[in-house]
Amino acid sequence: MNRKDHLDYYWVGFDLAKLTFQAALWGHQTFPEMKAQTFDRTRKAMKQALAWFRAEAPQGARLAVVMEATATFGEEVACWLLDLDPTLRVAIVNPGQTSAFIKSLGLRNKTDDLDAKALAKYGFERNPIPWERPSPEMAVLKDLVRVRADLVRTRTGMKNRLSDHERSSKTATKAMKRLIQTLDRQIQALELAIKQHLAEHKPLQDQIKRFLSITGIGPVVATTVLVELGDLRRFLRSRQLTAFAGLSPRRRESGTSLHGKTRMCQQGSGRVRAELYMAAGAAIQHNPDMKAAYESLLARGKTKRAAQGAIMRKLLVLMRAVLKADQDWVRRAA
Repeated sequence: MNRKDHLDYYWVGFDLAKLTFQAALWGHQTFPEMKAQTFDRTRKAMKQALAWFRAEAPQGARLAVVMEATATFGEEVACWLLDLDPTLRVAIVNPGQTSAFIKSLGLRNKTDDLDAKALAKYGFERNPIPWERPSPEMAVLKDLVRVRADLVRTRTGMKNRLSDHERSSKTATKAMKRLIQTLDRQIQALELAIKQHLAEHKPLQDQIKRFLSITGIGPVVATTVLVELGDLRRFLRSRQLTAFAGLSPRRRESGTSLHGKTRMCQQGSGRVRAELYMAAGAAIQHNPDMKAAYESLLARGKTKRAAQGAIMRKLLVLMRAVLKADQDWVRRAA
């Protein structure tokens, strides 16, 4: 098989589940001939999996692993693999991208082994960028920020259920109120832990302070962007950043019959988009530069939704800019 120079790897596809994962190797066999095997999704089983990959691949082959961003399974498995072999290339990709690729293969059946084979083929043909393992301090911050966000969503849902109608049981009402109070305390504890963690790790705190200098960016937005996207300075161009975050506009036009609305591609972190949506609303109200940009977009015929999406992109690009310049944001002169 002729191999492209920039794809000088034998790709292993991982189809992850809660307790197990299916693995398949691509690079020296045709799709029907690919072998797949099931392993337990545990740290201990990774040794067996690596031994199997190396036995199946040609002698001295460079190995790369590709898997979908499924819950937190992908990052956990990636850490296990890199602990065993730091030379591995590991990619964690958006399920929306891989789903479209798998459909393009025209497979009649959908099974775990076929999905693993398709993921391996995806890695071979698309050469996804490697996943960057977070530092220990970033991993702790990410855990704190994500758990806080989960508890906030749970609290919001509980408050909505409590207020949507009058409940028949006083005991049920009392239990729900007590749970909300417990969630309030735990959220406050997590927010305090986040502040303390940042105070103990100055490089992270410095990035957050730069973000907070931008009117419209609050602590939740700043920490979410940092833990979900990492150091924004690693993106060589602002377009790479907005595409990675799923904020790039996607046009839907074809011939004379299809003229759909332009929407965000939504292939990145949903957590980042949700927070930037709220930040854009605040910036439109309180940040003179963003308000002017928003009103200019509306005057040019953009819908409110499209204009707010553009402000989301502008805020993220600005967050990268203040880090690269190592300076706080300053309002443009009137």
